[in-house]
Amino acid sequence: MACLQRVLARHQKNIARLAKRCLSSSTNHDGFKVRQLHEKESASLANSQTTEGSRLTNEDLKLFHRVDPEGFFVALDNAGDIVGTIGAVRWTDRLGFIGFCHAGEQAKDQIKGVEEALWLAAMEHLGDRNVGIEVDASEAEKCGQLGFQEAWRSGCYKGVGVSLLPEAQSTKIVRRITEMPFSKVAYFDEDLFDLQRMKFLYRWANIETPAGHSYALSENENVMGYGVMRQLNLSKKYRIAPLYCQHTAVAQVLLLALLHNIPDQTVYIDSPLSNPSFTRILTTDLRMEQIGERVRMYTKGDPSMPLQKMFGTFGSDLGS
Repeated sequence: MACLQRVLARHQKNIARLAKRCLSSSTNHDGFKVRQLHEKESASLANSQTTEGSRLTNEDLKLFHRVDPEGFFVALDNAGDIVGTIGAVRWTDRLGFIGFCHAGEQAKDQIKGVEEALWLAAMEHLGDRNVGIEVDASEAEKCGQLGFQEAWRSGCYKGVGVSLLPEAQSTKIVRRITEMPFSKVAYFDEDLFDLQRMKFLYRWANIETPAGHSYALSENENVMGYGVMRQLNLSKKYRIAPLYCQHTAVAQVLLLALLHNIPDQTVYIDSPLSNPSFTRILTTDLRMEQIGERVRMYTKGDPSMPLQKMFGTFGSDLGS
């Protein structure tokens, strides 16, 4: 956190001026250099995903990278090996998010310098936006001292797939996203978050393989919610991300439709603790275990995300 404190101090003074001087497309430092990460190197982002249930497949990491290809950076040692990564996604002109932060053991002699250089690159890329991060609850106080403000907390839940409501998959109101006009899902998402990310969502949610499933619930041709479940980089382990719905009843139906596809297989979901009726469904009805707690924080305060409609989030690396 000390390196982050130094970077934020520089950011408050004039990070743009500093970054111009010390960051180019490939900036040399003492023993390492920082440059943008290429899509073919996306697999290296997995090194930052050390918590249980967070490790995405290489294909999914490529999809994350495509959200903002210019906002992902790597640190390379003198041998050309990747020793650190960071991602800085520009969601809008006002909002950005930092994730995939990692500095490897092979850079232990220079780890503070590597971390600081990567954070400097990320903050310069995001400029004057409200910058978000998501950290373990144990790190929230330190981040608060560095100027980040707590917005909300999420529980990390682990359970198994169950076949409780198979009929939810065959009703007129619940359909696979591949079987409906995708624009309806994209409009629902845009209305929630006031940002356009149709290309990313189409690739993420329009799943046509056994490794993932996606459903939307519509009423009078209007989408009331959608959910996506994708396989993690481990056999028989899945993550539900996202699950966005107008209210808890819709979220429950979509959740059961997703879980029906993976009976007795492991599933994870991150859900804001501000929706107690839904987290009660997870822990009491589905007997899922809360295995962690994470804190969403921003440099300029809560950006007023629609938490009452966010039942499963993308997690700590993408910020929605």
